Amino acid sequence: MRNEIICIGGYTGSGKDTIADIVANKLNFKRIKFSFKDVARELNIPLMEYQKYVERDLTIDKKFDEKILKEAKGKCVISTWLSPWYIKNAILKVFLEASEEERARRIAKRDKMKFKEALRHVNERDMHNRGRYLALYKIDICDKSVFDLIINTEKFSPEQSAEIIIAAYKAKVNK
Repeated sequence: MRNEIICIGGYTGSGKDTIADIVANKLNFKRIKFSFKDVARELNIPLMEYQKYVERDLTIDKKFDEKILKEAKGKCVISTWLSPWYIKNAILKVFLEASEEERARRIAKRDKMKFKEALRHVNERDMHNRGRYLALYKIDICDKSVFDLIINTEKFSPEQSAEIIIAAYKAKVNK
């Protein structure tokens, strides 16, 4: 089986996981998802507390990334901050974007927090992740030059965004 990997990146609250789930389901692809959000939930600590812990021990990032690289085979969809940069053989790399305010509204609704708290959370996560990835890998997550496709998820629903990704994937496969 040849690799047909779709990498979906984007900032906090852009819709990475939601849209990746839909794409994987519709294409019947394996879904690869490892996130600090999940680990923090398992440890029953706030995500930003775990983020600060990870900043003190950068080996945690490397372990996550190694795990993803091992899983990234065959037909799969990966939604992480960094996979578009380090999964070199991805058939399609997609960046999802939305304004800070929209992303904060989504986070506030999802995580049941006040808008101002969610806005602070979005800004902190984006800033912390950017700094960490620059220090660890020399990757600037603000550099969108690695992406094949950029979707404004404020303009398209998750289902519409998934359909755009699927159409782009099929166009690449049938080249």
